[in-house]
Amino acid sequence: MRKIILWFLVLTVILSTFSVFVIAQKADNDFEIVMVVKLEGVAWFDNMRLGIQQFAKETGVNAYQIGADTADPASQVALIEDLIAKGVDAILVVPNDPVALEPVFKKANDAGILTFTHEASNQKQVSFDIEAFDNVAYGRHMMDVMAKDMNYEGGYACFVGHLTSTTHNEWVDGEIAQQKEKYPKMQLACDRVEDRENQQIDYEKALELLKTYPNLKGIMGSAMCGVPGFALAIEEKGLIGKVAAYGTCLPSVAYDYLKSGSAKSIHFWVPADAGYVTCKVAWELLKGNEIKEGMDLGRPGYENITIKMNQSGVPIIYGSAWKDVTLENIDEYGL
Repeated sequence: MRKIILWFLVLTVILSTFSVFVIAQKADNDFEIVMVVKLEGVAWFDNMRLGIQQFAKETGVNAYQIGADTADPASQVALIEDLIAKGVDAILVVPNDPVALEPVFKKANDAGILTFTHEASNQKQVSFDIEAFDNVAYGRHMMDVMAKDMNYEGGYACFVGHLTSTTHNEWVDGEIAQQKEKYPKMQLACDRVEDRENQQIDYEKALELLKTYPNLKGIMGSAMCGVPGFALAIEEKGLIGKVAAYGTCLPSVAYDYLKSGSAKSIHFWVPADAGYVTCKVAWELLKGNEIKEGMDLGRPGYENITIKMNQSGVPIIYGSAWKDVTLENIDEYGL
């Protein structure tokens, strides 16, 4: 009888251990991770979705992307509220307005949901923000490229998607600082212009600037819609060779304008890689793992990350993932 009881206890321990192991193994992919982008229906975030889908395919995690059809902070808040009610495990956001998200992020955190951002290095109430690179350095670099094309003289203008967009404004801060420090013969024509991530606004504002500032030689965009909007205005006014569009854009979107000369250079990081990396950071934390300086997050430009704290004590992950595209190398890119 004692032997039977002993074997029963041993079997129970073995089965219990096996069950815990199976549950632990299942737990590694039994998560729901959701990316909320600025808006849907644009090439930038279409590409980001590919990275999130790849992450889901590789890991088995239920990871996916959603977004509103306009770049509206209130719409983002509403989507996050829905995800909180649904009880997802992690919410990832590319914010239109970081400050507007603070209350809803706190609500998510209080509900035990991890929160993360991309393109919001001043964000509060999140576990991590993930940046493709140092944003001010990126802005300074873009100014260097534009200044050289402008022969280091003449007027220029800078656009942002939203005046509340942290990343865009950090780029423009870097651009203007670099110009003031290095290129005294260049002049900022006007205050930074808000396009609300809308190409039609870029086009209309560019036409106004071209009329108002005859000395204008360069227009720098932050949202992906900027370069095509500016370039269309430049082409319409017959100013190719006198004025050019610059800024952050995907090669596929800027291709025709680089070929025509209405745009001279673009700069970008691969949205798919940023989406993948942000999901990976969330997944590692959900599994109880630590994100460390120097880690390889599995995508080009994120092989040796740096981590710095922002003023609110939120850790910011920085990669080194920007790319420069001109007429000379545009055909090397397929996105």
